[in-house]
This record gives sequence, C-alpha cells and structure tokens, in this order.
Amino acid sequence: MNADEQRLHANCAARIRAIQAFHMDGRGWLDIAYNHVFCRHGFVFAGRGFGARSAANGTTRANDAYFAICFLGNDSAGRADITPPGFRALTSLVREYRRRYPGGRRVRPHSDFFGTECPGDELRALIRKL
Repeated sequence: MNADEQRLHANCAARIRAIQAFHMDGRGWLDIAYNHVFCRHGFVFAGRGFGARSAANGTTRANDAYFAICFLGNDSAGRADITPPGFRALTSLVREYRRRYPGGRRVRPHSDFFGTECPGDELRALIRKL
C-alpha cells in the first residue's frame, strides 16, 4: 500500500466507529448492525462477528436468516470502487462464512430484502459471481 492509500486507510477504523456510534446512539441498537465490514484496502473489521444476529438486512426475517457484510466505500456508477484487495477481502470472508456455516451457501445483496440501491451495481454483480 502506498503512502496515499495508507493515509486513506487510516480513516477506515474511525469511519466504522462512527457507524457503530450511529447504530448504538442514533438507532438504540446494541452494536454496529453488520457482522463484518471490509474496506477497499483489503482489511476486514469485525462488527458483531460470526454467529451473532445481524440488524442490517432490512427485515426481521432477513436478519434471522442472513449475516451482513458491509463494504466501507462507495459504489459509484461507471467507476470500479471495489479494488482487487477489497475483492480478495470479500471473497475470503465469504469463504470463511461458508466454512463455518456449510448449510448457508447463498449470498444476497441488501436490495433483495429491502427497497434500496444498496449495495450498488458493482457489488451486486460481484455478489452474483459469489
């Protein structure tokens, strides 16, 4: 990682703490809603972690049945926001979920559960490949 990327990555943990504070203080939840968060620099941050129920999927049924992984970044139209290190982090995380939960094979975007553009076209296409 070059110096500019290191400087940008230094903000990732602070951004996640801000999301966590919003979820806890603004929404009244026990913790950040996501099980894991990954950044464009290829790092994975534990949110609620493996085995804990998500609060991020948009419906009770989806939260009961699926974990939630968040990409800490943008998915801008016409721009590749998911870097190769970010994609490796995502695939590694999905592989680990599948290892821990062999019966849970399906990866679905947030927009399957709730009327939203999230996670964006680029991530939605990557999820289809997983």
